[in-house]
Amino acid sequence: MTEKIRGLLAAHREQLAYLVVGVMTTLINYVIYALLTEGLSLHYAVSNIIAWVAAVAFSYFANGKWVYRSTSRRGWREAGEFVLSRLFSLGLETVLLMLLVDLLHVDKLAAKLLVAVVVVVVNYLTGLLVFKRKKGA
Repeated sequence: MTEKIRGLLAAHREQLAYLVVGVMTTLINYVIYALLTEGLSLHYAVSNIIAWVAAVAFSYFANGKWVYRSTSRRGWREAGEFVLSRLFSLGLETVLLMLLVDLLHVDKLAAKLLVAVVVVVVNYLTGLLVFKRKKGA
């Protein structure tokens, strides 16, 4: 039984590592967003952008090291590619927040949680483009 579990863990190590890093990144993003919107009363779109910057900085290093196990040296080009890949999800996240908060009148914090689910999936796929491509290149 334990061998089967170990085999499953080994087979899905990348996805599990991404899940852990993704949860940590989402927490960083959400906590900063909540502090800015509720604590400092900043507009939710401004708070979202500031929280995104902090989360992307953490995510870049954590994903490169622990999820995708990129062996390349962290450089400006790779960081730029990672940020560009995340800009798409920032746009998607901002548009979805606007739809939920402004049009559907969903609470700002609840909307952020709903949008986070979509963003985590999109970010995994775009992260593959940045870090996995390097192995064959």
